[in-house]
Amino acid sequence: MKRGTIVRTITACVLVSALTLGGCSAAGEQPAVTDAGSAAPAPLVIGTLATQDALPLWVAEERGRFADAGLTDVEIVTFQSAQECQAAFTAGSVDALMTDIIVAAKLQASGTPVYISTVMLGADTAEGRFAIVAAPGSGIASLEDLAGIPVGTAAGTVTEYVLDKLMAEAGVDAADVAKEEVPKMPVRFQLMMSGQLKAASLPEPFVSLAEQQGATIVAGGDDTAASENISQSVLVVSREYIKAEGGSAALDALLEAWDAAVADLSATPDEFRSTLVTKAGLPEALADTYTVSSYPTAGQPSAEQVQAVLDWMAERGYLTANVTPGDLLDAE
Repeated sequence: MKRGTIVRTITACVLVSALTLGGCSAAGEQPAVTDAGSAAPAPLVIGTLATQDALPLWVAEERGRFADAGLTDVEIVTFQSAQECQAAFTAGSVDALMTDIIVAAKLQASGTPVYISTVMLGADTAEGRFAIVAAPGSGIASLEDLAGIPVGTAAGTVTEYVLDKLMAEAGVDAADVAKEEVPKMPVRFQLMMSGQLKAASLPEPFVSLAEQQGATIVAGGDDTAASENISQSVLVVSREYIKAEGGSAALDALLEAWDAAVADLSATPDEFRSTLVTKAGLPEALADTYTVSSYPTAGQPSAEQVQAVLDWMAERGYLTANVTPGDLLDAE
């Protein structure tokens, strides 16, 4: 039985994010990762959440791009929660993980060596949107209006990171940034829409759904309009997997398939909206109107962008050990 099959029972169509969803950051060049010798690609299991960030993986599966690249034994396993996905990765049940830089740093700090192989969403400001959304009728128009007012988010996640960065850019003092801990994204969305929260930090497609239902994006609270790129989702690969026979060959093939799927998406994006509904849990209310994101070809985040995340984590005590950009980006 394949390792991914063991965890397949926890697949789901629940729309979760917190750690998903890309925001925006410039991608760097992809370092070469090559096998010593000519081993064939090893079997590969990829863990992901039901989110738009993984769309090129599903397209690669549908269009046969994995096989075209020589990766004939690959499985994509969808998890209900980020915690389940990370646990499977740590246990070795999956070899690669759709996540973000914050989680990658936490894994590295906890003793699970990882390699950020590519940005999945968020290589530029057009890809993936996080936003600070105000409840319908709240009267909140700008980030400055939110000084001292609790904003729904989740500690130690990309939604908190984006909130802090956008508020700082708007000139709101850190002491005036109030936060309401609501880890589950659908719950956070509902609390905001019902007015129990004045505002919330959300990713797509929750942002579009909120706008459709009368909420508003706070002025200055859209990370696609920020002065610098803020957040990304990334594909993390176990360094132990890469070092094993056929591991780096599988990674090379995976990134080749990724690029081919990105080309498919760029050519006919609307063709794959139904895949977002079935695989990523895109709400039916958006099924006919949601704009399919553009996706980057394979390339790592920059060391500067990774360092900015690490600095933020260190300031808030989210790192249990020292981690450098090189720990996450350098090829062996």
